Amino acid sequence: MTLALSGHGVVDGIAVGQVHIIRRNELNIGEYRIEASGVEAEIGRLRSALDAAAEHLEQLAQRIRSSAGQAAEEIIRTHIAMLADESLADTSAEHIREQLCNAEWALQLYLEAFLSKLDQINDPYIRSRGEDAVQVVQLAQEILAEQPVEPLSGLPDRLGKTLVIASEVTPGELAILHERGVAGLITEHGSPHSHTAILARSLGVPTVMGVHHGRGLLRESEELILDGHYGIVFASPEESILKHYLQKQARSDRFIQSLERVRGQPARSLDGMQVCLRANAERSDDLALALQSGAEGVGLYRTEFLFLQGKPPDEEAQYEQYRQALEASGGHRLTIRTLDLGADKGADWLDFQGLRSKANPALGLRAVRLCLREMDLFKSQLKAILRTSAHGPVSCLIPMLTSAGEVRAVRALLAEARSELESEGRKFDPDMPLGGMIEVPAAALALEALSRELDFLSVGTNDLIQYALATDRVDEQVAHLYDPQHPGVVQLLLHIFRSARALDIPVAVCGELAGDRRFTRLLLGLGLTEFSMQPRSLLEVKQVIIDTDVSLARASLEEWLSDPGRAGDASLLHFIDRAQAR
Repeated sequence: MTLALSGHGVVDGIAVGQVHIIRRNELNIGEYRIEASGVEAEIGRLRSALDAAAEHLEQLAQRIRSSAGQAAEEIIRTHIAMLADESLADTSAEHIREQLCNAEWALQLYLEAFLSKLDQINDPYIRSRGEDAVQVVQLAQEILAEQPVEPLSGLPDRLGKTLVIASEVTPGELAILHERGVAGLITEHGSPHSHTAILARSLGVPTVMGVHHGRGLLRESEELILDGHYGIVFASPEESILKHYLQKQARSDRFIQSLERVRGQPARSLDGMQVCLRANAERSDDLALALQSGAEGVGLYRTEFLFLQGKPPDEEAQYEQYRQALEASGGHRLTIRTLDLGADKGADWLDFQGLRSKANPALGLRAVRLCLREMDLFKSQLKAILRTSAHGPVSCLIPMLTSAGEVRAVRALLAEARSELESEGRKFDPDMPLGGMIEVPAAALALEALSRELDFLSVGTNDLIQYALATDRVDEQVAHLYDPQHPGVVQLLLHIFRSARALDIPVAVCGELAGDRRFTRLLLGLGLTEFSMQPRSLLEVKQVIIDTDVSLARASLEEWLSDPGRAGDASLLHFIDRAQAR
């Protein structure tokens, strides 16, 4: 009898084979008291463990460089950088001094405080960075507990048609699994935005995450089918199901091969419309993958993670980070989004200054609202961005604008920043473009006033749809109401693109909608010509663009919108896709 298990499809693709279950020794972190005279020795033990963990990851990075590629190495080096972060060692050492506790427990206290901050953030991408913190801290704890740090050491050298299931898998472990030819990956926990998920997409390993209690429900060597698109796992499948998925696997393999063929092609539609594809990025591994996939620059570079680790970074630290990102962009434009923290995106210093909203946080003091209240903090970031613009093409993007008055306030602060840099003898681009994110419906309806103050627009569809539908997309109780095909949402997007064209101001979409190939034809039909997305989605979206007649998509959309009866149907995407096949 077939058993079907569901989770979150993370990497598209079909895998068929036998399951291998990875079981780990549970790490039991206990607290015990140390004598005051032993504090420095315990801190030494802590720092030695952090150094040993970093050395272990360094050896792993060098080992997998040739087999798993640059993306894998970059992600592992991100973990090495986290271990080297002074706040990890210093905060844990402070716990040892203040509480006279052991190093393992001090690390646990640091981890719990860090995760607590991330839990208050409504951005799943940033929240998923907590998985990295868990992985690096647990590695150090395993070394302190003198437990083996190679849970895959017992696996065969060649996995063949093997699907692995584990509670969770680190990026380094995934790189080793890929090295040994794993067919597919299933985890009981993990975020689709985690570095493990990003690496799985880079390596093309079909992956389903969030299959709760999967290890208890599956038997070793049992035959499995993994559907990475729908997030389904079939155990002991019936013959008809197996036959269906083998055929589907063959079609999926052909699609993946087609993606490689479009890697070097321009993103041009069947009827000749040229589309610009850029990437959303936060770390160097995002930038490397974006360039490999042919991105024409970075349409959204997030800066929030810099502000979530202890005190806000100063101008010099930010400048160094942005300059490195520009260098990694390979000469393409880097669009840096200013700080989008506050309200739902927390940091300790926000709590300390009493700036975090507790009622309706998504509607509170966040993004540009917070920045215009904390002028010194904001000016420091603007100066760092301006200094970066001296080294190449840089744009500055302001999140969550509501009114033209906010833009004028930002421009006034930019003028102050330029004046201060001139007096300091610093170089910058005096004509650096300033853009605004359209995430608030009121801003979408007031584009004419905003466009007078801005050089370009970028639509943040995640928040725009959430606000338009009054639906929290991460709340499981109402998430089903978050519908990009809602006629009101479609009309709002159509208004934005038509208004931007009439006002002759460039407009892009940088929300998740841009990277979802199911919506590519809809966005093209609406008039979008510039997409910015997670690097993993670039080739898939490009393939759809190449296969699309935009004039036909536009005509199909207009037909759908003109029919009130059809407008109530949730099959808009299928309607547009069917038109392409006629």
